[in-house]
Amino acid sequence: MKKNYFVILFLFLSAFSYSQVILSLDDDSVYIDSIAKVTKNTKSDSLKSLYSFRLSKLYLMVQDAEKSKQYLKQANTLKNKFPFLQDASIYYNSTSFLEKGDVDGFEKELLRANEKLKKYFNTEAFRLRAVILQNYGIMQQRKNNEKAYMKLLINEAIPIAKKSRDYELISGLYKAVAIIFMNTSEREKANEYLSEAQKYIERALRKTPTLAESKMETYIINAENLVELKHFYDAKKVLDKAFSTLKDFPESNLNDSYYYSEGLYFAKQNKCTEALKSYGKGIKAAEKHHNTIALNRLKFAEYEVLFKLKNYEKAKNNIDYLLANTPFIVEKKDYYNEMAKLYNATKEYDKAYYYSNKYNVINDSLNNTKFKTEIVELEAKYKKAESEKKITLLQSENEKAALMVYNNHLNSILFAVLSFLLFLTVLFLWIFNKNQKKLSAQKEINLKQELKAFENRHKLSVSKALIQGEEVERKRIARDLHDGLGSMLSSLKIHLNLAQKEKGEALPGVGNLLDNSIKELRNISQNLMPETLLELSLEHALRDLCAANSNAVTKIEFQYLIKKSKLSKTDEIMIYRIIQELLNNALKYANASQVLVSCSQNKDVFFITVEDNGLGFDVSDSKKKKGMGLKNIINRVEFLNGKLEIDSKINEGTSIYIELNVLNEKQENE
Repeated sequence: MKKNYFVILFLFLSAFSYSQVILSLDDDSVYIDSIAKVTKNTKSDSLKSLYSFRLSKLYLMVQDAEKSKQYLKQANTLKNKFPFLQDASIYYNSTSFLEKGDVDGFEKELLRANEKLKKYFNTEAFRLRAVILQNYGIMQQRKNNEKAYMKLLINEAIPIAKKSRDYELISGLYKAVAIIFMNTSEREKANEYLSEAQKYIERALRKTPTLAESKMETYIINAENLVELKHFYDAKKVLDKAFSTLKDFPESNLNDSYYYSEGLYFAKQNKCTEALKSYGKGIKAAEKHHNTIALNRLKFAEYEVLFKLKNYEKAKNNIDYLLANTPFIVEKKDYYNEMAKLYNATKEYDKAYYYSNKYNVINDSLNNTKFKTEIVELEAKYKKAESEKKITLLQSENEKAALMVYNNHLNSILFAVLSFLLFLTVLFLWIFNKNQKKLSAQKEINLKQELKAFENRHKLSVSKALIQGEEVERKRIARDLHDGLGSMLSSLKIHLNLAQKEKGEALPGVGNLLDNSIKELRNISQNLMPETLLELSLEHALRDLCAANSNAVTKIEFQYLIKKSKLSKTDEIMIYRIIQELLNNALKYANASQVLVSCSQNKDVFFITVEDNGLGFDVSDSKKKKGMGLKNIINRVEFLNGKLEIDSKINEGTSIYIELNVLNEKQENE
């Protein structure tokens, strides 16, 4: 009886076990003793109390009631100075209600503990609340209200557990949800939660006495579910993970459920010989550990394989065992049905009829009992409704008498109420008038802000118009220079060459001067509006710009990290002008040996980075002065609704980062 108490208590103080037995793998006494040693040596009363509460639970887990009560008493003695520990103690002391068999009291204490701990936001509070909510949910499950249990897990326990960062606890909660889905044969949904459970348990690194067992149990349950879904490849991988640990612990009772999953893996693939071997190992392990639940599952699974192999004699032995060792009539009913199938297969029709009849009698009896229960419930509801009618009638008569007294009393206080309402009306009008004045003042402030915003928008609009006009004028001048003066200079050079040939006289220096003039004219035209930008692409124009500005003193490196860019021509010109101005500033003032120009794009945002290793400058001072070069850059960035960031220190170089909101060609046309 004492052992049963320990099992029940353990189930409510830890993650709910699928097999409903205390799982064991390695020796946890070393870990528990280390916690006990730390508790003994610590000088902090708060830590000593907290560790004592935890030790009371740990010793309960290893079935040492004396030490569990000893540490619980010590924790309660030290908790009084610390509000958090006082509230946490409600949960730790709630087990006393289970010990007395007061389940309702236990539930009330769990809810009280959860409410008290809501005001704390530390990881220990979140962990305790998640455990408390799970334990309360288990109580609802015991009342056949699995829907309430699942709601608690998904909507409250799991989100709170994630705040605690206790991955073992989070895994256990996901596993509990998955088991509910497995019980209702919703394997796909169970698979989602088991995947999460396995992910979190594999991330759990903090040593606890249940970590190894939790990990193995998660693997075994996940493998079983994957087999039922016929995901055999994934199931084998998970089984191998479990076996890599369990092979070193042949005495562990986790082998009971492991061999069930392994046998199921073979049975579902019609590998009957291997399935029987696995079930046989599991049956021996379950018998050794007196694990009745696992043993019955293994026996029935073995029966199904034996029946498939038409080994009816051995199959019958398994059903005989299950009938002899199953106390529940509902489960016996199903075994009677299987026995009828066995005798039918061996053509012993009289015995098949006998067991089929037993199955039908129990089935009808259960259905009849359910029907009678429903009738009793309906009758009780009817009597309750009749009683409520009589009570309502009596209440109505009493209410009439009370109403007379109430009316007399109401008349006596009516004048006072009206006076009070009049006072409230005057007060309201006074407050309303005061608020109206405040509202008028606020409206005036808002109007000023709107006017200022409008002024800023107007300035930006003017700047945009100036920039656009400037670009149009540049384009016109570049075209006029190239087509007009450029053509005239080229024609002059041709006529000069012809005159030299006819007269046989050379004009020293005139040809070179003319060539330099043509070259300078082309440079001016290129700076005003580069042909590569108009005819090819932004990348080619920028690459030419960087190459043209590189010299023996300053090397300019260009990076264009965009595979396909479909910018509008307006945006390309703006970007070109910004980089042209930045390079001009770097070459003019920075005295740099290296300059990096990088362009990239993410959807509708274009990124420009220009870095140099030059002299640098005081950013705050430059913002106050705002020379023409910086003003031009700022205006163009604002034109594209962008952001500009300058990072520069004297003698440490300068880095300029720009983000621009750009349009593609299609958007510009629209």
